[in-house]
Amino acid sequence: MAQTQSRSSRTALLAAIPVLIILVPLGYSIVSYLLARDAGTPSVFLERPDPKYQACVRETPYMRFHHWQFLRTIREEVVRFGMRGDAGLRKCGECHTSRERFCDRCHLEASVNADCWGCHYYP
Repeated sequence: MAQTQSRSSRTALLAAIPVLIILVPLGYSIVSYLLARDAGTPSVFLERPDPKYQACVRETPYMRFHHWQFLRTIREEVVRFGMRGDAGLRKCGECHTSRERFCDRCHLEASVNADCWGCHYYP
């Protein structure tokens, strides 16, 4: 009788393990979703440009996601072809006056290391 009881408890334990493997991550996902939903919209953490500037050199959504491609294109035009246009890091610094409150804060949040400042000075 004792052997039958230990065998049935072992079987119950073996049946409980797959159920726990499925339910624990599912429960964690549901709780995380509910907590994130209640958190609301994140606040803007970047410095706003100087109000005297009406617009950026490109639209805001483009600059938010593609500024690195834009700056690399400008870099290649200047270094390889000697073409200097209106846009560049100096122009960025006119609107966004603090590298720490604009560039560095966003790159830190996105876990990206900007390699611009090894050569360039941000006034």
